[in-house]
Amino acid sequence: MKLRTLFEKRAVSLEPESANEEKLGRFIAISDLHIGFEEKFKASGINIKSNVDFMEAEIEEIVRTTHSENLVIAGDVKSGTERIFQSEWENVPRFLSRLAKVCQVSIVPGNHDGGISNLLPESVILGDINGILISDTLVLHGHTRPLVKYSQCRRILMGHVHPVFQKRGSPLSGKPVWAFLKVRRKSIFREIVEVEEDATIEVVVIPSFNLDLAATGYAFEAAQQERRLSPIVKELRSAEEAIVTTLSGEVIGDQSILPNIL
Repeated sequence: MKLRTLFEKRAVSLEPESANEEKLGRFIAISDLHIGFEEKFKASGINIKSNVDFMEAEIEEIVRTTHSENLVIAGDVKSGTERIFQSEWENVPRFLSRLAKVCQVSIVPGNHDGGISNLLPESVILGDINGILISDTLVLHGHTRPLVKYSQCRRILMGHVHPVFQKRGSPLSGKPVWAFLKVRRKSIFREIVEVEEDATIEVVVIPSFNLDLAATGYAFEAAQQERRLSPIVKELRSAEEAIVTTLSGEVIGDQSILPNIL
C-alpha cells in the first residue's frame, strides 16, 4: 500500500498500489482518541468539555476528502482502563455509529479499551489486540510486541506512546509530533532466524488524534505511563534512522532527538 501522511490531520492514508490492493480499498488510520479522558480531571474539580463531536466531524471530513472506504482506529478509542465511564457509555456508541455511516470502521483494541465490545455498533469490526494487517502494512496499538507471523510486513503503524516533544526551553516543548523510523527488523521480531543483520522495517508513530490531550497536559502524563507498557520502546529509541516532524510536517530532528519524544 502507498502511504501518505496527513500531517496536520494526525492521520495516515493507505492507498492501493496493485490490483489486489484495489479490492481492499483505501484506508485511513488514526490512533488514541481517549474519548472520556475528561473524567480524570473531574475528580480534581476541573470541568473540560468533551470534543467528541468535533473529532467525529473532522474524521468524516478526512474520510470523504481522501475517498476512503475504511477507517482503522489503532487503539484507545476510550480512556477508562478498568471501567467504562458514564461519558463513554453516552459518547462512544454515538460517535462510532455516525462514522459507520460513512465508512467501514475497524478497531485495534488498546490498553484503554477494556470492555469496548459493549459499546460497539454491530457494523463496527473489533480486530485482534495484536493488530490488523492491511496488505503489507501492520496497524497495531503498540502495547503488545508484534507477532512473528507479521515479520514480513513492509511497515508498522502504531500509536500508544503519544509522541510529544519535550525539551526545556524549546518553543516546541509539549507539542505533538510525528516519528518516522527505520528499526532493525530482528529487534522488533526477535523470533525470526533467517533475516539479514542490517535489515530494517519502517515504523510510523502516529500522534494522538485528540488534540485536547496535549493542550491539557494529559498527553505527556499518559505518555510516561504508556511507554513503560510498550515492549518495543527501547527498540524504537535505537532506530537506525529517524525523521521527527511537527504536525505541520516541518522536520525538527533525526534519531538523535528520539529520547526527547519516546
